[in-house]
Amino acid sequence: MKKILQEAALSALLFFGIFYATLQVDWMRILHLTPTIIGDKLTEWTWNLMSIQFREVKSDEICLPIDTLVREMCMANGIDTASINIVISRTPEVNAYATVGRHLVVNTGLIEIVDNESQLCAVIGHEVAHLQLGHIQSGIRRQAAIFVIMTLISGNGRGADRLNQFISDMIRNSITRAKENEADAQGARYIHAMHMDPMEMANVLEKLESYGIFSFLSDHDDSKKRADKIRNMDFSDNGPYRQILSPETWEELQKSCR
Repeated sequence: MKKILQEAALSALLFFGIFYATLQVDWMRILHLTPTIIGDKLTEWTWNLMSIQFREVKSDEICLPIDTLVREMCMANGIDTASINIVISRTPEVNAYATVGRHLVVNTGLIEIVDNESQLCAVIGHEVAHLQLGHIQSGIRRQAAIFVIMTLISGNGRGADRLNQFISDMIRNSITRAKENEADAQGARYIHAMHMDPMEMANVLEKLESYGIFSFLSDHDDSKKRADKIRNMDFSDNGPYRQILSPETWEELQKSCR
């Protein structure tokens, strides 16, 4: 037993010695790397590990309508469409969330239960607002990258599940009540700019309360109060509200998500 402990101690000492020596080398200068390149690559690795657990939807019946709605939102609000990476996940869980690499995951369970396309755009707009307003902190990316590296070193087979929970916890801890209210208001402005009814943000806040959507905080304002804040906002009259998708396309979209 004593010999085993000595060998383990020697191995640990050797590992940390090499690790420390590696830290003394200016790899950034030697390999001509920049913090942006490193950050982007770590984000890519993090996302690739996270996405293993998704049943990503590729069908045109679902992807094309969602792409259309997101493109219209971005165009109406001066957002670079290419900067928002939409992923549709085949799962009955009612949810949508922004995460690393400016990815925005929308579950089919959410698409299935909203009343109309304006409510779906309100939820997407809320998450886009988190991205645009910088609520998904860069520190999350760094900590996630460390988690990825440790998972790869350890060879843990449940790394994807643990990473997704880790990221969810990090985002939940970084979102304050003020940030949630800010994302509510900005999301409502986004859909108003699309000539959609901004009051659908208030309606969907109340509708999704039982599912826990938008409820990152244990002490967050309840959905009724948040909905009232939206209803008390001033929105200019920008003409009749429109429907972007045809009724047939919307019906087929929800049907394909069941």
